[in-house]
Amino acid sequence: MFRVEPLREADARAILTWRYPEPYEFYNPPDGGRDDDYVHAFLDPDLQFHAVRDRELMLAGFCSYGLDGQVPGGDYSDEALDIGLGMRPELTGKGHGAEFFKAILLHGTAVFAPDHFRLTVAQFNARAMRLYEGFGFREQSRFEQRWVTYSVLTRSAD
Repeated sequence: MFRVEPLREADARAILTWRYPEPYEFYNPPDGGRDDDYVHAFLDPDLQFHAVRDRELMLAGFCSYGLDGQVPGGDYSDEALDIGLGMRPELTGKGHGAEFFKAILLHGTAVFAPDHFRLTVAQFNARAMRLYEGFGFREQSRFEQRWVTYSVLTRSAD
């Protein structure tokens, strides 16, 4: 079981140390000594970042609700709550995705009461696409940004 709660500075700093294996290294936080800038962004209340914790209250991942879930170049003209998320690398691919994502959706519904949810997903991430489609998300559009093709997926919040 997972729960969603406010993200703390220690969580943000931990996330910046995460490293994903190929082909998911695309999601690795950037190196380059700008950690404080990224921590500041994680803690910006306008970006609505949250920690996702496991039953032992260990940081299992994070999510965001709102603008952070959008990728430049996508069509976000329809009303929907954008979700961004990431799971701790050593937990990925072990069957936790559905429970993890369900906690994020339930929290989003309880706090924001949206009519629709929206995700923007890199097309190569077939594992994530299968998970989201299993939750009823359907592709609304595709676009390319910096040599990566993205799908914009939506579903009703009902």
